[in-house]
Amino acid sequence: MSSGPKQASSKTRRLILWGSSLPALLAASFLYFPYSTTGRAPVLCPTVLVLGLPCPGCGMTRALGCATHGQFREAFGYNAIWPLILGYLALLWIYQILQTWRGEPPKWPTSKIGGAALIVLLSFWAVRLVWFFAHDGLAVMAHDNAIARLIRLLS
Repeated sequence: MSSGPKQASSKTRRLILWGSSLPALLAASFLYFPYSTTGRAPVLCPTVLVLGLPCPGCGMTRALGCATHGQFREAFGYNAIWPLILGYLALLWIYQILQTWRGEPPKWPTSKIGGAALIVLLSFWAVRLVWFFAHDGLAVMAHDNAIARLIRLLS
């Protein structure tokens, strides 16, 4: 295969796409923030919508919105691991940019990094669920799951 102008143009487009993705996420969080903290924003989490349970990422949109506005204490109130998730996303972002730029993946211990991220995420979820059920979680779950919502909608 030749590395002509068409291939270089494709690489440039991919670099622009990857290079702008994380800044776009942060800009969207910044712009969505006023709407997300009013209580009028829709619930987007499928785990909450279907099961009535909080997932490890619940509150992440509001946490990033708070963080982009310098409200770090409030951000931790929405999701305590937002800096770790943002750091992991930044690491993935750098990895993809390097891979696109070089044409081959960086020699990083990706399975170890991914495994550690998964352990942190699942551990946080376990702690979050223990806290949830210790603070009237069954009643919330019974009220907020998809079947309960459907019954309320139909009655």
